[in-house]
Amino acid sequence: MLDINRILFPTDFSAVAEDAFSHAAHLAMRYDAEVYVFNVVTPQEAHEMNPMEYLPLEEVEGRPGMFYMPAEGVDVKTPAEEEGRVRVTYGQIESVSPAHAIIEQAKSDDVDLIVMGTHGRRGFDRLLSGSVSEEVVREAPCPVFTVLAGDEPTAGPFVDHVLAPVDLSDQSRLVADHAAELAATYEARLTLMHVVEQAAYPTVYGVDPLAPDLPNVEARAREALEEVADRVRDRVDDVHTVITTGYAARDIVDYVEEGDVDLVVMATHGRTGLKRFVIGSVAEKVVRTAPCPVFTLRSFGRSLLLQPAGEGSEEAS
Repeated sequence: MLDINRILFPTDFSAVAEDAFSHAAHLAMRYDAEVYVFNVVTPQEAHEMNPMEYLPLEEVEGRPGMFYMPAEGVDVKTPAEEEGRVRVTYGQIESVSPAHAIIEQAKSDDVDLIVMGTHGRRGFDRLLSGSVSEEVVREAPCPVFTVLAGDEPTAGPFVDHVLAPVDLSDQSRLVADHAAELAATYEARLTLMHVVEQAAYPTVYGVDPLAPDLPNVEARAREALEEVADRVRDRVDDVHTVITTGYAARDIVDYVEEGDVDLVVMATHGRTGLKRFVIGSVAEKVVRTAPCPVFTLRSFGRSLLLQPAGEGSEEAS
């Protein structure tokens, strides 16, 4: 079970944000959480037409807010007292840096999860540009759920296949546990993936530059991956594993496209990452290029698990 009480939803009220809001509302209804709709305007924009003025707002516990109802035909299982409804509150701030404002709001408001759109249908909206979402993923103190806008708005947050790339380090269990809980939330199947990095050595070492002599690497990786999978099979009915040999970011995105993946769950940096490097190149590339939502779990940040997957380490999956 995940522990989600407060979701921050940054938006500029553009089409890019539409698909992301359906995920924020779905998770809020499932976990009885509040969605805080957060708008950042520049000092110049603050004096122009403000979309916040046209929202149907009322005061809710010191914040303007309302209730959100899911789209017709979208079935959401929720423990909330108001069946099928989620509390939505609103806030706005002036800032020359949208990413910084979002990160600071997440810290000050003790946010459990950020759900935000990224560049897509209309290209480069100011608040939801790729550079802003990447900076938020890099610096946010909590997990971030980024949603790439599709060609057409969706009626609901349909997720049938969750992919969790892991590097088999100690904290792979943390990623697998989050992925399993999200798969259960969406009633989706789960695939755990490990990429055996392809190493190229100079011919002076006397080995094939593209196929170094590493006996049983794939077999050992498969055995370790199955152990990770076994720990989540009691929570997800349909769990599969896949091993590939190549380059992690490329192979993950390729699998997403070929395997009809609807959500990727992964950590922000990998086995060899140091704490000062907050986001790794693999996660950064996947967030930027994957054609589906990506849930990034910061290796040294907040966990959403009610019970930790295990003792933490300075490694991440």
